[in-house]
Amino acid sequence: MSAQNTTNSVDSELLLATCKATAESLRLDILRVLSVESFGVMELCHIFNTAQPGMSHHLKILSSSGLLQTRREGNSIFYRRAAVSSENPINGFISSLFQSIDRVVLSPEIRKRCQQIHRERAQNSKAFFKKKAAKLKQNQNLIAQFSHYESCITDLLSKTSPLNLNRVIEVGPGESDLIGFLSGRFDSLLAVDNSDEMLNRTRDKVRLLNLRNVEFFSGELSDLEASHRADLVVLNMVLHHLPAPGGVFKSAHQILEPGGQLLIVDLCSHNQDWARDTCGDLWLGFDPNDLDQWAKDANLEKGQGAYLGLRNGFQVQIRLYQQKSN
Repeated sequence: MSAQNTTNSVDSELLLATCKATAESLRLDILRVLSVESFGVMELCHIFNTAQPGMSHHLKILSSSGLLQTRREGNSIFYRRAAVSSENPINGFISSLFQSIDRVVLSPEIRKRCQQIHRERAQNSKAFFKKKAAKLKQNQNLIAQFSHYESCITDLLSKTSPLNLNRVIEVGPGESDLIGFLSGRFDSLLAVDNSDEMLNRTRDKVRLLNLRNVEFFSGELSDLEASHRADLVVLNMVLHHLPAPGGVFKSAHQILEPGGQLLIVDLCSHNQDWARDTCGDLWLGFDPNDLDQWAKDANLEKGQGAYLGLRNGFQVQIRLYQQKSN
């Protein structure tokens, strides 16, 4: 058999496997839900009102065909839609398939159950911060002290952001010293947090530093109205606390000025499950490719970045993404 025929045969097999895997309405809905989300098996069972054995069967078929990827978070396994590899012989077909799936309108019931899981995750996070607010900074310092990566952030922003920009929004600033640097570089700063306890600690920090240009907003980044435009949105060690981390990229896209930037500082993927109980982490860091994909889905362009390894084994990623200029 010629090399050309062999290649065509392999392509045909891949194409057939992909078509078979998606020839079921539930599996199409699963791929739609997992386009920018990551859910565990039992969460997906709840979303689709399906028993666990049946859901596991569908997930196995989608995973075997390369349409889903798994990620271990401590003792839990989460599913997400696989990125389309440029080396996949049928990558064009899969990309077109995903684009078509993304135009599928999910039923109100499915959307409602997805939102319910987001609320449960958010409530668990808020409950943790309410209970552990007093010790949170001490606990987080066990993973990464701000002083360890402060110079990387300030150097990156100093080189990429002009002075005297109008407004910066920091999501979940807590008691971090970053707020002092941002306050001095921007005309105004809006501190956003869905935890009143943590927002009060930010107020205390602002008073301690005698900052005069800081305002406060209790809620989510997505709750901000269109009038709250920003030149920079910052999440410093916050993304791993969010119930739907991919959504923050789209929220940032909605409020960033043309040419504005999104700064994400977070951990790379790790397997230190104790961070859940000690620091309230919902996610054990992130693969840099995940951040890039979420940014791409939100129509943000990848900018500069830096990676910093810590002595305790954790690795910090400092990433900039940019709103396209008009």
